Amino acid sequence: MKPLTPHWADQAAARVAAACGDKDSYTVASGITPSGVVHIGNFREVITVDLVARALRSLGKKVRFIYSWDDFDTLRKVPVNLPNQEMLTENLRRPISRVPDPYGEDKSYAAHNERVFEEELKQVGIDPEFLYQSERYGSGLYAEQIKVALEKRDVIRKILDAFRAEPLAADWLPTTIYCSRCERDRMEYERYPGGYDYSYKCGSCGLEETIDIRKTSNLKLNWRTDWPMRWAYEGVDFEPGGKDHSSDGGSYDTGKRIVKEVWGREAPQYLQYDFVLIKGGTGKMSSSKGELITLSEAMAVYEPQMVRWIFANQRPNTDFAIAFDTDVIKVYDEFDRAEQFVLQPMPQNPGKWPVMRRAYELSCLGEGEVPAKAPYRAPFRELTGRLQLCDGDVERTWAVYYKDKAVTPEEKAAFRSRAERAWNWVQDYAPDEFRFSIHKEAVPVAMSEQQKAAVVALRGLLQGLDLASIEAKDLNQRLYDDIIHTTGCDGKEFFSAVYQKIIGRDQGPRLPGFLKELGNDRVLKLLADV
Repeated sequence: MKPLTPHWADQAAARVAAACGDKDSYTVASGITPSGVVHIGNFREVITVDLVARALRSLGKKVRFIYSWDDFDTLRKVPVNLPNQEMLTENLRRPISRVPDPYGEDKSYAAHNERVFEEELKQVGIDPEFLYQSERYGSGLYAEQIKVALEKRDVIRKILDAFRAEPLAADWLPTTIYCSRCERDRMEYERYPGGYDYSYKCGSCGLEETIDIRKTSNLKLNWRTDWPMRWAYEGVDFEPGGKDHSSDGGSYDTGKRIVKEVWGREAPQYLQYDFVLIKGGTGKMSSSKGELITLSEAMAVYEPQMVRWIFANQRPNTDFAIAFDTDVIKVYDEFDRAEQFVLQPMPQNPGKWPVMRRAYELSCLGEGEVPAKAPYRAPFRELTGRLQLCDGDVERTWAVYYKDKAVTPEEKAAFRSRAERAWNWVQDYAPDEFRFSIHKEAVPVAMSEQQKAAVVALRGLLQGLDLASIEAKDLNQRLYDDIIHTTGCDGKEFFSAVYQKIIGRDQGPRLPGFLKELGNDRVLKLLADV
C-alpha cells in the first residue's frame, strides 16, 4: 500500500496495512510500568503510536489503540524524588498496584502515576483504551496463556538461551509469583507439576503452598514472555519499542520468536524509538534517579499542539533534546514559520512542504481539525518582554499590545495559552539577562558625573521625542549621536545607568526597543531625581 505522504507515520501505517492485510480493525499498542513518574521520554512511545494510529485512520482503517499499564510488576527500587521513602522501602518486592500511594491521593502508588499521566494525555489529544494488567492477571483472564507458557517453557528457555552467556537453569519457569500471605516475590523455589497446579515456597515469610492457576490473583508471566503473550492475546499489529528492547537478542527479538513458536502468531510491525534528552542534562531521563521532565512540565512551557509537533517533526529512531533554555524561543519561532508555510497552498516545487504539512496536521489536537489559515500568534520573544512590562498580567498585556491583533475568541484563547507559557518560562527557565522587574517609582542610583550627564541628556531627548512613532534603529542612532558622543560617556556606562534606574540591573533588553515599549511618561518618571 502506498503511503499518503513521505512522513514517517504514514510510511509506518502503510507498512502495517501491507503486512497485516485487509482487516476490519487494526490494533496498535503501547504501555509502560508505572513504577515511577511517567516522563516526557516515556511519552515518546505513546505519541509514536498515536501518530501511526492517526495515519492508519487517514487510510480509511478502523483502529483500536490500547495502552497497557504494567502495574502488576514488582517495585524493585524506590525513586529518589518521592515522599514517604520509608513506607515505599517497606513495600519493596510487592506489586506496585498493591503499594500505598506515597502522596495519599489514590488507591495505590501505581494508580497515582496512572491517573496523572492519563490526565496529561487528554491535554495533548490522546485517548487510548487503557488496560490495567493487575486487574487482568488478577481476574484470571490470562490463565490459559500462563498454562501454555508453562507447558512450553523448554521452547521459551531455548529461545532465551540463544542470547545468554550462561543458560537458564533447567528448572527455570517463565513466571513470577507473589506470596499469597506477604505479597512478595522472593521465592525459595517455584515448581510446575502440570495441569493448573503451581507450587512455591516464599523466601520472605516461609509460606509453602500449591495454587490453582485459574483461581490465583498472584501469578504473572515475566516480561520476556508476557510481551509476546499479549501480542497474541490482543492481536497487536503495531507496537514500537525503545533502544533497550531493539538490540540483537533484546526483548523484541526474542518476543517475535516466542510469539511464533508458542502462540503461532507473527509479531507486530515494529518501530524503534530513541531517547528524549533534556538539553543540558546528564543523559537519558530516569524516574528512579529523579532526572526527568514530565509532560505537565513540558506543557507549562510548550503549548499542547507544539508538544505534539515537536515529536511529529522528529523521526522516532533519532535521539533529540527538548530545550528549556533560550532555545525555547527558537522552537516557537520555527513552529510559527512552519505553520505559516504549510497553511498556504502547496508550492509548485514542494520540497519539504508535504512532510512539514503532515507533521503540522498530526500535531493538531483534534484529529483532522486543521485550520484553513494561520491564526495570529504573538512572537514568543516579544511576548516575554511585554509580559514583564505588565508584571506578568496576561489580560493587561493583551489589552495594551495585542487587542487589535488577537481579535477573535479563538485568537484570544491562543494568545492567553501562549502568554501563560511565556510567563512560566520567564519565571522558571529564562536566563538572568531575560528577566527584569520594572521599578514603580524613581529610585536613587550611584552614578559618575558623566553617567549623570548622559541620563539628564536622555531625559531632554525624550521630552521632545515621541517614542511611539520613532523606529528602534533610529532611536538607537539618536542615543549614540545625541547622548553618548555628545556627553563623552562610555556607551556601556550609559546603558548601565539607564538600566539601573529602570530595572535595578546593569543589563536588560535592547534599550531602544525597551524604551519604546515603556513609553515616554513611564521612562521620564523613572529617570527623575538624577
